[in-house]
Amino acid sequence: TNDMAGEVGQAVPGTEQKLIKTIRMEAETEDLDALLPQISEKISALGGYVENQELYNGSSYSSYRHRNASLTIRIPADRLASFTEDVKGVSNVVSYNENTENVTLRYVSTESRMQALEVEQARLLELLAKASDMSDLLQIEARLTEVRTELEKVASQLRLYDNLVDYGTVHLSITETQVFTVVEEETLWQRIGSFALAYGLLFAI
Repeated sequence: TNDMAGEVGQAVPGTEQKLIKTIRMEAETEDLDALLPQISEKISALGGYVENQELYNGSSYSSYRHRNASLTIRIPADRLASFTEDVKGVSNVVSYNENTENVTLRYVSTESRMQALEVEQARLLELLAKASDMSDLLQIEARLTEVRTELEKVASQLRLYDNLVDYGTVHLSITETQVFTVVEEETLWQRIGSFALAYGLLFAI
């Protein structure tokens, strides 16, 4: 499902929309050791990378060892659809959820804050060059230090936003199993019914 409410509420005319996409997938495979290299190859081919990976080899007390892997994957936003299709092609996807968060207003606000701090920094440097009184010098230097510290924080936040926007996040959970879960796709009428329900709720709010 897509969360589009944030997009409508944060539309900024004339500004490129800043969208953070997050996908959660649960998949099954008969051979985890064979699947993981395939997934890794597809990630590299799309210009992505694995941010975190955990592998659980299961308990040895039962006749069948239940194994699973959990991966946090970063994929270029414009290639997310290609990656999810690749995963569906090599495994049995039993759960899929997609969320889109619009951070355009927060991004623009942070950008404006950075510009204001840069203007203040330039002004403080001018005052520092002209100041002759020791008390004034100390006050200007103290404020300049505060402004530079704040600038670093704001610049770091913008870099974080840029990274989250440019690279979508995929939380992929893979379970090794001998019997795949049967996933029933919605019929046309079920999809129409779901759409009608969502449409009705939207206008009821």
